Amino acid sequence: MASQERPVIKLASPARWAVRADMDDALLGASLVFAGAAVWGSAAAIRDQLPGQPLGITVPLSVPAGLVAGWGAGVAAPWPMPVAAVAAATAARYRAPSPWPGVVCAMIGAGCIAGTLIEPVTRQPGSWSRSTALAIGFNIAASAGLIAAGVRHSASTRTHNAAGPAATAG
Repeated sequence: MASQERPVIKLASPARWAVRADMDDALLGASLVFAGAAVWGSAAAIRDQLPGQPLGITVPLSVPAGLVAGWGAGVAAPWPMPVAAVAAATAARYRAPSPWPGVVCAMIGAGCIAGTLIEPVTRQPGSWSRSTALAIGFNIAASAGLIAAGVRHSASTRTHNAAGPAATAG
């Protein structure tokens, strides 16, 4: 009787899933910090009466009304941006690996940096209160962190997807 080899069954490596979980956690963490920066910026904008005036464009709304309407403020991202970042990062945790949540978050972060730089209040540092200065710094730092986490997440999922099923073999 000839000896038969036993079939080798390879299961997903827990280490591979841990790497993916770390990427998803980093993206979610960065999006939550970004949302915190938007909340801080909103409070500073209301306190210091800093309406959103990107490139000098104004809307006839008070600062609180502009924030609620999604226009943003001089030192606060419009609320749809942090909501979209948190939604994309949360979705990444519950779906198959995809670079798109990272791309979305990186683009939102870049948009916030651009938006901060085109606000007139950003170019008038002599007029800043302490809370305004902190809001601008927090916005830029949180946006840079969101870009970094988004790019890293996107790159890691592309690498994971390019490796195919062999990447999850033990």
